[in-house]
Amino acid sequence: MKNLQFATTALLLLSLAATASAKERYLYILSNNIEDGQNSVIAYHRLSDGQLRPLEAGPFLTRGSGIDNNTNGKLGPNDNDTPLVVSEDRTRLFAVNGHSNTIAAFDIARDGTLQHVPGSPFPSHGVAPVSLALSGDILVAANRNEDPNQLPSLRGADLANYATFRVDDRGGLTFLSKVDLADGQKNTQVLVSQRDARLVFGNDFQVDADFDGDGTISKLFGNEAQVRGGLQVFRLDGSGRLTRSHRLALPETVQPAPEVPTVPLGIWDHPTKELLYVGLVTRNQLGVFRYDQDGKLSFLNAVANSGQDICWLKSSPDGTRLYAVNNLPREDRKDVGSTITVFDISGKRAEMPVELGRVELPDPFGTFVNNRAMPQPNSTAFQFDIDENFLYVINQRVNQTPENTKPDGNVLHTVKLDPSGKLAVAASRPLGQDGVAVRARPQGVVCLDIDG
Repeated sequence: MKNLQFATTALLLLSLAATASAKERYLYILSNNIEDGQNSVIAYHRLSDGQLRPLEAGPFLTRGSGIDNNTNGKLGPNDNDTPLVVSEDRTRLFAVNGHSNTIAAFDIARDGTLQHVPGSPFPSHGVAPVSLALSGDILVAANRNEDPNQLPSLRGADLANYATFRVDDRGGLTFLSKVDLADGQKNTQVLVSQRDARLVFGNDFQVDADFDGDGTISKLFGNEAQVRGGLQVFRLDGSGRLTRSHRLALPETVQPAPEVPTVPLGIWDHPTKELLYVGLVTRNQLGVFRYDQDGKLSFLNAVANSGQDICWLKSSPDGTRLYAVNNLPREDRKDVGSTITVFDISGKRAEMPVELGRVELPDPFGTFVNNRAMPQPNSTAFQFDIDENFLYVINQRVNQTPENTKPDGNVLHTVKLDPSGKLAVAASRPLGQDGVAVRARPQGVVCLDIDG
């Protein structure tokens, strides 16, 4: 009997230990709702099979509104990354309100629910914030200033900028500094180096043109047509002040050079090497740059990518794989929808990545003629995040024309990862059922594990 009691007690202790050490696995997206005050963060439980189950307490309103990109497939306001970011200690989440020009700050409870910190949301000290990054207690924001419903600002009243804030003990934001983009560039992403927390990279990307001339499906946002971009490097000093140390226009990687220049969209740095990866969206290539201790960039090479319009990038935590979202289907490969490619960046391949595989995402929901007078899927892939087993990627409902009366298009896909590089779609979740409005273009994906 004593042996039985001992065994029972041991099993109970093991069970309690397993329960105590189990992680709660969450995922957050930004609805980007364009209605006044209705933008929200939607939270999910991440299940072991890749399925997502919404938290019953959500969605969590950000007390602001998202950007309404009310043109037909227009590039620009939606071409951004990291509109959501979680603090290193996993206790706070920050989210942009693109049209309200504010940043919402939340406390994260152990059950994954969110509660505004006192004073939230806070002014972004710019127009149309699109991207956030954290360096300790310093929050860096990219204010893009390309909201078609804030046209006076877009057309010269204000400049795009990179701004910094100190996060206080209660989660509040105090403005510290900003760097204006005086040349009229538009920034899409800000990234704090994984190797040096005082080193900050910025990505500038602007495609603004009246593609169909006097037609009805395209219009100019700004004062003149622009197709351009570049990479920025900044330093954070001990007080959190941001200063520009370097700017790089991208080199031409194709000869003869096409009329459209090489433009970057999507940046990510290697977790253990001084390397920055760049999606060369107009070349369907992955660019590799080296940086020194001051962040100065030098171009190494560009490798082929089997997708079309390579955009957003992210590496595995161990630095052996790099994943890329390709926004459009590639005709010569008979794609119908967006694709994900995976590159081997282990060892010496970090400087010369090798593509291992790709997967095509389902549910493009047909095609329409976009503002470039070209056929485009009604729904295409945008931002994503990864955990040890899956990649989670948002598809936005791109076709917002009056002719599109169907509610489909906003979808969150789960892609199964394999060490060999093989990718397979495990689940697809329509987001209308979770509170994403038809005319909203959801964005931002953040995975979060909280120890039990």
